[in-house]
Amino acid sequence: MKLLNMLALASAATAHTLFTTLYINGKNQGDGTCVRMPKSGATGTSPIYPITGDAMACGSNKPRTNTLSSPPALGYGGRDPVPFVCPAASGAKLTFEFRLWPDAQHPGAIDEGHKGPCAVYLKRVDDMFADPPAGDGWFKIWDDGYDSETKEWCSDRLRAHDGLLSVNLPTGLAPGYYLVRPEILALHFAYKGDPQFFLGCAQIFVQGGPAGAVIPKDKTVSIPGYVNAQTPGLGFDINKEPLPAYPMPGPAVYLPPAAPPSSSVQALKQAAQQQQQQLSKGAVPQTCLIKNANWCAKEVAPYTDMEGCWAAVKECYAQSKVCWDSARASGSANCYTWSDYCTAMNDACEREEFQGPPAFDGKEKYATAPDDIPEPWGHRIAERGDTEMGGVEERVTATTSQAPPGEPACTKTARAGDGKTIGGGGLKWDVSKDGKCGPEFGQTCSGSAFGNCCSKNMQCGSDARHCSCGCSPEYGSCW
Repeated sequence: MKLLNMLALASAATAHTLFTTLYINGKNQGDGTCVRMPKSGATGTSPIYPITGDAMACGSNKPRTNTLSSPPALGYGGRDPVPFVCPAASGAKLTFEFRLWPDAQHPGAIDEGHKGPCAVYLKRVDDMFADPPAGDGWFKIWDDGYDSETKEWCSDRLRAHDGLLSVNLPTGLAPGYYLVRPEILALHFAYKGDPQFFLGCAQIFVQGGPAGAVIPKDKTVSIPGYVNAQTPGLGFDINKEPLPAYPMPGPAVYLPPAAPPSSSVQALKQAAQQQQQQLSKGAVPQTCLIKNANWCAKEVAPYTDMEGCWAAVKECYAQSKVCWDSARASGSANCYTWSDYCTAMNDACEREEFQGPPAFDGKEKYATAPDDIPEPWGHRIAERGDTEMGGVEERVTATTSQAPPGEPACTKTARAGDGKTIGGGGLKWDVSKDGKCGPEFGQTCSGSAFGNCCSKNMQCGSDARHCSCGCSPEYGSCW
């Protein structure tokens, strides 16, 4: 019994999480399809170390020996591309599924003790199959931290949605290849100097959007390099009472504007005519009979005699071997389906049935998914130009948080204030150092590490709870 208890504790200690599955506009792309991930589910759910290494981009390919000074990098196979790229229309809803057990043999998203923020980053790449993920060019399109009212972290909301996290692609993205990188930061050991990052990358091709649009360099960061041991938020003690405001790590959210400046509209139209907005490499073949992650079965050669029959069986099993060899941590359910087909073909040859191949009627299997795909939470659903980055006027048409009973929904037009002065006297306020804002504290959120919006509860932040209804434009930015 004591041994069983020890094994259970060991299992719990290693049960972290892994990004396994991408949904586009609610459609499951297939477990592991278009997702860079490790082969081993036993080690693939581990956090990424070190936080200054290249593995922070999309994950590590090789385990590293554990030492006291350098914890093991047992994370993801994220350096190398996978064969498939998933097309996504401009503005599409992307949903990322995180699992405790990558092949979904047991339920769960992330251990309840793992609490912390989430973020989603994008990186434009010219060649998905050659450009390295590590380096410059990453920009954040979404984040979510701590809600002081509900006392919930983003990780709590992730668990409540069965491991599903959704974002809307900005409509200001130029068409082309992108790496999309969901990130969870677990802070349960952060006070010991051990912030734990769980992340992965999906390969997508954005279709539509303004051709020629460029992400400003000052809105991008390098990964690795965007955080280090001294970054505010990485040493945050989640056990403190009361819990202070949480400073979100990394850059501010940047959403490229949906429409280019009028002076460049004609130039972009001309560029659009010259640019083919189609996926040229990485599409799942139309002839694919069934796929498992990023492997695809193709029809074997037809045959009418014994020699051709056994040649087809050999070809079928050769494809089956590739399926098993290429299967990642998300499982090999469809390799079983294809292997069963090969066995049936083999049996037909043994019965001297030399007309074939038999029709393939297998269906692609998916791990059981939650019933409801969540809408993005924390940030607005409506497209906008980012006021925190450019002072662009915006119209808030909806937020992902419903108004409490008895309160009207927030539908207004707002322009971000500079957050530095108020009233006719031009009184100056200090930039918030503790996440608090307003006249009582003499602080503005504008330029703070906690977010640029001052909520009705006088807390700095960057999501709908801070930036929409009740936001104080005198002490920061509002939507």
